[in-house]
Amino acid sequence: MSQENVEIVRQLFDIWGRGDWAGGRELFDDSCEVVFSASAFPDADAYGVGREALRAWFDFAEAFEEFAFEVNKIVDAGERVVVFSSIRGRGRASGVEVDAKVGNVFTLRDGKVIRYAMTNRREALEAAGLSE
Repeated sequence: MSQENVEIVRQLFDIWGRGDWAGGRELFDDSCEVVFSASAFPDADAYGVGREALRAWFDFAEAFEEFAFEVNKIVDAGERVVVFSSIRGRGRASGVEVDAKVGNVFTLRDGKVIRYAMTNRREALEAAGLSE
C-alpha cells in the first residue's frame, strides 16, 4: 500500500504544480486535518480540510508577487509520505526574495490523506519516524 500512497501524494503535487491549489480535494478524507507549523508557515494553526485550510494557503500565497514550489525528494514511510520541497518567491509588499526548504508529511489511510502537515525538514523526518 505504501507505493500507492506515494503515487497519491505525487498526483497531488502534480495538481498543485499546475497552480490548482484547490485541486485534488478528492484525495483528502472529509475529516482530514491540515497543520501548518510555525517553523514553516507564518499563519501557523491546525485546520479542517476545505475552505479554512485553502483560505490560509491562499492568504500566504497572495503575499508573494512571484510564487513557486519544487519537489526535491519523496520518502515512503509506510502510512506516511514525506515530501521535501522548496518554496521560492518574492514578497509582494517587501520585494524580499524567499527560498525556503520545507517538509510535508502526509498520513494516508484507505487511499485518502487523513492528515497533512507542512513543517521544516527536521520535524518532517521526526514525524515520519525517520532520521537524517
